[in-house]
Amino acid sequence: MKRLVSVLHSVIYKQRNWLVALFISSFLSSLQSQDIHYSQFFTTPLANNAAHTGNFNGNYRLGFNAKLQWPALTTTGTYTYHTESPYIDFSFGEKKIKTGWMGIGLNFLNDEAGDGRLRFQRIGLSYAYHQALDKDQRYVLSAGAGVHYIIRSVDFSKFYFNNQWIEDQGFDLSQSNFEPLQRESFSMVDVNAGLQFAAQINDFVRLQAGASVLHINRPKQSFLGTSERLGLRYQAQAGVLYYINERLSVMLDLYYTFEKRASQFQLASLVGYGIMNKRSSVASHVLLAGLSYRVKDALAPMVGYQFKSNRIILSYDITLSKLSQGNRLNGGPEISLVHVGKWSREFNGKKVFCPKF
Repeated sequence: MKRLVSVLHSVIYKQRNWLVALFISSFLSSLQSQDIHYSQFFTTPLANNAAHTGNFNGNYRLGFNAKLQWPALTTTGTYTYHTESPYIDFSFGEKKIKTGWMGIGLNFLNDEAGDGRLRFQRIGLSYAYHQALDKDQRYVLSAGAGVHYIIRSVDFSKFYFNNQWIEDQGFDLSQSNFEPLQRESFSMVDVNAGLQFAAQINDFVRLQAGASVLHINRPKQSFLGTSERLGLRYQAQAGVLYYINERLSVMLDLYYTFEKRASQFQLASLVGYGIMNKRSSVASHVLLAGLSYRVKDALAPMVGYQFKSNRIILSYDITLSKLSQGNRLNGGPEISLVHVGKWSREFNGKKVFCPKF
């Protein structure tokens, strides 16, 4: 056994330059692909498009999303791949602007990947203006822009390098790795903008479609001190909400994004069943069920519940890609929470034709 380990170490040592190059190449590739992808993409409005800021019936909106992934792919068997993103946005100007309103929001994100704790931490500010195109405000065009401050970091001490190998003992991480690694963290500013159009066709059908561009200023990002820049990331989203009757509704949402040579397409559908309130004939309780599908990657069954302006949705990713061979279909759980509030009962709810879910 010792002889076999010695031979393997000799082979690794002779090919060390090639392996280091492969590691750096794979590492940079993972950096480019670390843009966040939730299965419940329709529950992350500020991340998808700054034009969504303040576009809801109420004065403020609080939301939280979290996702855990791939415990089978780590040495500890825990969720070292995880993402958390709270956000808050406000709408204002409804009384002064007769045919529109404005929105401002803050969003936060923390993403951690792998045993080396590759981190993506972000805080962003977004602003949007919403203009009604008709007197009944059934057709609304929105434009928004945002700016993010981002910190990226990694713990190189958690990685194994050839120079840390000790004969008959294994890897000793206390030894120097002698690799040309420049820094373990850096920061950057990222600018984004988007447009959104919503149409209330009638009392039963609502359509919406929008597009946004991220990394407009193409910030530099590298742990190796190079001048590598992020590519422009384009996002498009469209959806329809259809009320079959006073109890039953169906939502279908589509999402597509691409950056450089990477792309992603998702679709999701939710069915809502309302439990009617006898006094007001309005469904104050809504049960939700549906599916989200990320093409060639994962399928996520979803269940949820909404009480008035509070909603929770739970989902679980079932991996369909080649990665399923290693993680036994175990993608991971995801949760989204949202609360929409009003400062007083006198709020004018004319802005958005509020869906039941």
